[in-house]
Parts: sequence; C-alpha cells; structure tokens
Amino acid sequence: MVKMPVLIATIIALISLLSTLNANEHYLLPDHKSDLTHTLKLKIARAESLTIITSELDNSALATSIEKALKRGMRFQLITTSFDSAAFYAKYRETLVKVPLSNRINESFFLNILLIDKSDVCFSSVAFSEKQMQNNIGEVICTTNQEDLMFAKKIEKSYVERFEDYNR
Repeated sequence: MVKMPVLIATIIALISLLSTLNANEHYLLPDHKSDLTHTLKLKIARAESLTIITSELDNSALATSIEKALKRGMRFQLITTSFDSAAFYAKYRETLVKVPLSNRINESFFLNILLIDKSDVCFSSVAFSEKQMQNNIGEVICTTNQEDLMFAKKIEKSYVERFEDYNR
C-alpha cells in the first residue's frame, strides 16, 4: 500500500514535470528588458537555427550573440522590413535575409517573432530593437508549446514566399 504523502509527492512531481514541458515565459517591456535580453542570449547561444521576423533588428547584445552563434555554424534567417538591419546581417555566411517586395509594408509591419530551432518561439509586440524595447511598452511571450511553434513556422513559410532575398 502506497502511503498518502508519497502519492501526493509523486503527483506534484508529475505536474511539475508536465508544466515544464510547455514552458511559458512572459516579459513586460521595458521593465523586464534586461531579463528578456539575457534569456534570448542564452537561447541563441545554444541554437542550431534561428529565424527572426521583425520590423527592425538593432540590438547590440543580440547582435553579439547572433555573431558568435554564426561563427560556430548556426543557420540564421532574418525577415525584416528594415533595410539597415538587412544590410547588417546579409554579410554573414549561413544567413538568409528577406525584405519586402514593396516599401508600402514598412509602416504597417508589426509582426515580431523569434523562432529557435524547432523548440522555442517568442512573440513580441515590440520590434527586437534596443531603442524600441527600452522606450515602448509591450509584452514578449516565449513558449515551447508545439501548437505555437507550428503557427510560427506557418508564418515563417508565408513570409519567406512573399518577401524577396536581400541583394548582398
């Protein structure tokens, strides 16, 4: 016969294990900017592939992490409306940079997704720009939920088809 405290401890351990399988992290910007940046740097450091869809990627801490990961062989894909961001990252090998066919989309592009391997995705209401993350109020949600990952992959596929390669 199993004693009640052992049974309760087993149930609690199982619930804890299952809740970590779909980890959700929430960050309120600008208050949690440094926590978010630290988390993203750790995720990028272990990534084999990284896709960022954003209106602007201008963050020195993330740039340093991305550059280090690229040197060790990570594949990087940037889908952006910022030609400055595109020009900065297009110089790296193992990097695919996509920009819109038309400049009309620039002012109305508010989609910000960071997709790491097939394991993590972050949805942000603010672009991955140091200035915007510091000055704008927004939320970033990172998750390992498979439905959210599949949703992000569909968005990625759609924008890869609709945007064109940035000319180096």
